Parts: sequence; C-alpha cells; structure tokens
Amino acid sequence: MDGTPLADPAAVLFGVAGEYVGGWLATVMSWLVLSSLFAGLLAFQNSAARYFFSMARAGVLPAVLGRVNGRGAPVFGTAAVAAVSLIVIVLFRATDRDPVLHMFSWFSALAVLAIVVVEVLVSIAVIAYFRREGGRVWSTLVAPIVAIVGLVLGMYLLVSRFGLLAGTAAEGVDPAAQSWGLSALGWFLVALPFIVLAAGMAVGKLRRGKNAEAMADLVT
Repeated sequence: MDGTPLADPAAVLFGVAGEYVGGWLATVMSWLVLSSLFAGLLAFQNSAARYFFSMARAGVLPAVLGRVNGRGAPVFGTAAVAAVSLIVIVLFRATDRDPVLHMFSWFSALAVLAIVVVEVLVSIAVIAYFRREGGRVWSTLVAPIVAIVGLVLGMYLLVSRFGLLAGTAAEGVDPAAQSWGLSALGWFLVALPFIVLAAGMAVGKLRRGKNAEAMADLVT
C-alpha cells in the first residue's frame, strides 16, 4: 500500500486485504460486494413494484399497474419501476452526474428527512388513536409528545445542515461552517417530502370511501 491509504476510501479494505492476506481475498470480496449489491437492488425493485401494484389497486396510479401475470407477479409494476430506473440512469449519464456523489448523496439525505417526517406522523397518529380508544397516559400521550419534540428538533437540525448531508450547498457556501445555505436543488429536496405528503392527503381525501379495502391495504 502507498503512504496515503485513504486517498481512495472506497478501496481501503480491499487494499488491506490484498497486502496482508493476498490478492485472492480482495477478488473474493469484490465478488461478494457485487452479489450483495445485486441482491439489494433486486429487493428494492420488488418492493417498489409492489408499491406500484398496491397504489394502482387503490386507484392512485393507472389501473394497468395493478395487473399480475399467471404466477401473481405484478409484471406491469415491475416494468414501470424498470422504466423509471432507466430514465434516471439516462438523465444522470446525459448530465454527466456521478451516481455516488450526486444521486446517492441526494436521495439518501432525502430518505433520512422523509423517515423523520413519517416518524413524527406516526407519533401524532398514536396520540389521536388512543385518545379515542383509551390507554395508559405515559405510553399513549406523554411518550409520543416527547418523541415528537425530539424528532422535530432533529428535523430542524437535518434541514439546517442539509447542504452538508446531501452536498447541495449553494455556490460559495461552506456547509460545514454555515447552516441553511442551500442551493435551489437543496431546497427542492427539503420540500419534496412535504409536497408528497400534501399530495397524498389530497388524494386520500378525494378518494375517501372509494375502494376502501384497497386503500387500507396501501397504507398498511
């Protein structure tokens, strides 16, 4: 190994394995990484296809995506996910964007923010449900309120440093030293979970009472 083992952080473990065990171990590790990535991508593909299928059954997406083949697989949902993935790949290739530095950073940060928003909503739902059904005050009121306060504080910190997390700081802004200095893309990514939440609430209100069983299946 050279004197700067962290010059390529992604390969540091492979370099250590190659020097202290042998090149064969680095080769085996690379194959294991590739196979695990394939398994992960396949799992995400299947999960997204099922979401498309459920949303189509609930009437949120076109009905064609709710069809299955002879074995019960959501074939049209799978094709739709593959098409969306292909469009994203082509766009990133056409704009010469790095899939790790850009797409991974953007959407991992977006996912973290979206998860916190969902957790806040779950805490609110716990309070609303058990105020009607009854239950112990600590577990149905106090603990959820404490959780909401902590999560909202965490959300504030996430958004204030979103440029550091997602790499979307405005030009000339040092995200490590300055908070809230987001680019237009950064502000769009921050707003996206709330836009989708508002759209989902509007669709749910419009479709209230229509295909209630499928809607319940979608949200659970």
